[in-house]
Amino acid sequence: MTQVVAVVQARMGSQRFPGKMLAPLGGSALIDWVLNRVLRATSVDQVILATSTNTQDDELVEHAKKFGVRVVRGSETDVLSRFIEALAQTQSGLVVRVCADNPFIAPEEIDRLVGDFKVGDFDYSCNHQQRLNNKYADGFGAEILTIKLLREISALATEPSHREHVTSYLWDNQTKFRINAVDAPTELAFPEVRLDIDTPGDLSRLDSFIAQFGITIDSTAIEILRSFRKYIE
Repeated sequence: MTQVVAVVQARMGSQRFPGKMLAPLGGSALIDWVLNRVLRATSVDQVILATSTNTQDDELVEHAKKFGVRVVRGSETDVLSRFIEALAQTQSGLVVRVCADNPFIAPEEIDRLVGDFKVGDFDYSCNHQQRLNNKYADGFGAEILTIKLLREISALATEPSHREHVTSYLWDNQTKFRINAVDAPTELAFPEVRLDIDTPGDLSRLDSFIAQFGITIDSTAIEILRSFRKYIE
């Protein structure tokens, strides 16, 4: 069977929000939300936290150990190489890229992404935000491609932006690849909604939302989005 590895990309050195990964959100650290939810995806065989070798990420590494996930450390800026290092022991299979800016990443949406990819004929697929008019709200899904293709991209990508953003080489060379964006189910088809955390203001807004509507780490994407739309009315 094809192994599915989810690689969670996280670091403490965000320029806009230093220390973001351990910032408290609804009583738990942001990284706790992400790892808890990714680990519940039934389609994923292994979860790896990929962070940097910077000393400021030592605390993040120690914090992540309680989840039992493997931690791989590499370049802070060459994130693509960090992914390659994380997958060095995996000879074949699929990699799901997870950005830890998304506290509400949904295990059911990861499963939808993996299932759709396995029955389709694509090089790459995503449901983490609106792409190719798929109408997804931003913050529930992820990206997927074969580990073989990721290694091929790493050999081809030389631009710093392509090394930093991992899959941007695919999007900048769309004619060379079969790219798919999973269509959002009706309940999640609100592309104007953004639920990622980029700044302290984003964290404050989502913390208030969680407190007001009783959102928990176990809440589904549909439950979260339904409540969030009421919150912003």
